[in-house]
Amino acid sequence: MDKSCLPPVIGSLLLLLLSTSAARASEPGVAPFTLAYSFSGSGIPFSINAERTLRPVGNGQWEMQIRARNMLGEIRETTRFNWAGQCLPQSVYYGNYRRGFGREREAALVLDQRNDLATLTRNGEFSREFEIGARTTDILSQTLALQCLLQRGESGTTTLDVASERRREPMAYRRLGEERVRTAAGRFNAVKLERVRDDDSGRRTLLWFAPELDYTLVRMIQDNGDDEYELELKRR
Repeated sequence: MDKSCLPPVIGSLLLLLLSTSAARASEPGVAPFTLAYSFSGSGIPFSINAERTLRPVGNGQWEMQIRARNMLGEIRETTRFNWAGQCLPQSVYYGNYRRGFGREREAALVLDQRNDLATLTRNGEFSREFEIGARTTDILSQTLALQCLLQRGESGTTTLDVASERRREPMAYRRLGEERVRTAAGRFNAVKLERVRDDDSGRRTLLWFAPELDYTLVRMIQDNGDDEYELELKRR
């Protein structure tokens, strides 16, 4: 049958189905937010206030940023990505900026999805290149992927294809159950995740997501063996 001669009713139904599918594909995996956190850790004599934001920036792209600053310096991490498929923040850019004690450092990782290539520059100078895939996200966006998957009922081990300044690697997270956590923003029943590591270095990454806050990240601990850092929700 000639598709150009479809009856008007059938043609209208097809257009409706196509427009509905396109709308669903463009829906964000996680709604925009602006949240306040506190950051503390080894070698830091006091906690630092940090802001974590997610917003659309046009052309189907989204930006998430974590920014912490005080009179001594500033830390800023930024990611830009497209929501691709189910809960996949497909990264196009990751930036890491550090300023303090008279020193300044900036790294930028550009992810060229068309050519499957990531290019890293440090302070504006070329550093390295490495291959990426169609499902590569970045070290910062992965928390959004985990939040999105939890919102959709994911309960098993999740493996993400993650790019960072150092390399591209698979990162797996397993669910440890639920736990009551106390933060400056309140007490929450939270889903606890742990990064699965192959080595015996003693490093641990733990994350808590609160279902009552649409699985917002309310706490994260990074234990590197010799030092430990913690991010905690302060205000919502």
